Amino acid sequence: MDEEAKENYIRAGEVIQDARQKAREVSEPGTNVKVIAEEVEGLIRDEGLETAFPVNISINDEAAHYTPAPDEDRVLKEDDVLKIDIGAHSEGYIADTALTVNPSGKHQEVIDTVEEVLASALEFIEPGITIEEFGSYVEKQVPPQYNVIRNLTGHYLGRYTQHAGVSIPNIDNASSHEFQEGDAVAIEPFITTGAGSIKEGKPGNIYKQENDRNVRGRHQRKLLGEIKDFNGLPFTSRWLSSFSGREKMAMKKLIDAGVVHSYPVLNEVDGGIVAQAEHTVLVGVDDGDNIVTTRN
Repeated sequence: MDEEAKENYIRAGEVIQDARQKAREVSEPGTNVKVIAEEVEGLIRDEGLETAFPVNISINDEAAHYTPAPDEDRVLKEDDVLKIDIGAHSEGYIADTALTVNPSGKHQEVIDTVEEVLASALEFIEPGITIEEFGSYVEKQVPPQYNVIRNLTGHYLGRYTQHAGVSIPNIDNASSHEFQEGDAVAIEPFITTGAGSIKEGKPGNIYKQENDRNVRGRHQRKLLGEIKDFNGLPFTSRWLSSFSGREKMAMKKLIDAGVVHSYPVLNEVDGGIVAQAEHTVLVGVDDGDNIVTTRN
């Protein structure tokens, strides 16, 4: 990893640390979840960076891939288990983090557990460790009353690429891929009171441009022109200048044509409570030691 990339990853991580604190401050019962997302996104922009993806707001059995709609009416309840997944980038270099909060404290044990699992994982990862060794180690850190979500993983990060080709399971697996000095990775355990698997649910209001082929209609071309400003990173309808009838129809056509991908909400198959924790790690870049850019 060259010095410019390292400095940008660290800069993104510093802003994300502030965003994590903002997320905790605004996640109060009775707060519209759109307010939570936009307060966090606004802080990132106010500090001079751009969001790497829409803030994910996932509640209870939802694990990922929901962000509030422009007309969102859902509010945070006292007993809700809220996952807040946040990303920012500096010149395309991404810091990715997540935390879980439960205002009532009723579900604090599962939250503390996933944070402890993440802390252990961060101590274990180093150059030369294989993804198989890593996943096996992480799985063993989870106490028997909980299950790791098997089909959600951590991932490598690339410039303007949130998921850069290599997945990092949190369970025993067959990958012989070794972590190398200079790798940028998001370490991301999910645990649950349920069966330990997710299924796809309703659309989550998160999109990503896949290509620009087969775009013919005037409204589709206009919408795609705005979408291109996100540099291939995920976006949401909240970020568009308008998302009324014409834009909604144009978006549907872009999705149907395979030009834009629509992410579905990911729900635990048994309806179990899900807790998530995540930090971004620069492997071995500090004289052989890791830098965890988002830890605070």
